[in-house]
Amino acid sequence: MLERTRSSGTPPYTSYRTFKTFIEDLHEHGVPSRIDRSVLTRFSGVVGTQLMHALRFLDLIEDDGRPTERLKGLVNAYATGHWPETLLERLRQEYAPMFAIDLATATPSHFNEAFRRAFPAADAVVQKCVTFFLYAVNDAGVKISGRVLKGRKPRSSTPRRTPAKPAFAHSTIREVEAAPSLPQAPLPPIEGRKPSEMLLAHLDQVRWTTRSKPRSGRC
Repeated sequence: MLERTRSSGTPPYTSYRTFKTFIEDLHEHGVPSRIDRSVLTRFSGVVGTQLMHALRFLDLIEDDGRPTERLKGLVNAYATGHWPETLLERLRQEYAPMFAIDLATATPSHFNEAFRRAFPAADAVVQKCVTFFLYAVNDAGVKISGRVLKGRKPRSSTPRRTPAKPAFAHSTIREVEAAPSLPQAPLPPIEGRKPSEMLLAHLDQVRWTTRSKPRSGRC
């Protein structure tokens, strides 16, 4: 079957991660009878619209949202060893003008001229289209010129540093030594004693304890 060459029409300009997340969802839950807003509930309105445009451009759904066999094949290949070749087949067909040049050796000006000539659009849109294309072909295992990728490579996500915990006012916790307990005079047995005798004995004990305490401020 002859490849369908596109010389016009805006390519996908949504995030490639969004596109692949959608394919993953279909892989987990199955391909529905129609792709519409009820299937794109996890995406915002704008992102959902961009995703639908990407699916149509890649010939993965019909104009009325019905999935094509190409979409089913791509979903079945997800997370398998056949994913790169299945994705590459879609990209080669829908981005045929870009594969007409040597992507491995193309200069930035050559690449940009070819892309803009095949898919004319506003500058801001073209940049997003190029980003989607580069992520997609990279995922499909296509070698791209380092000159083209320069300045376009996604920055490695640096893990956020965990903020240091505030230092304690004291590096160590000092143990407070317990003061030696004062000697206690033995209490006399209380069996058979009157309440008044018990009270007097208690007062004697308090006076004795008070006299035993050392007075501060004197030698």
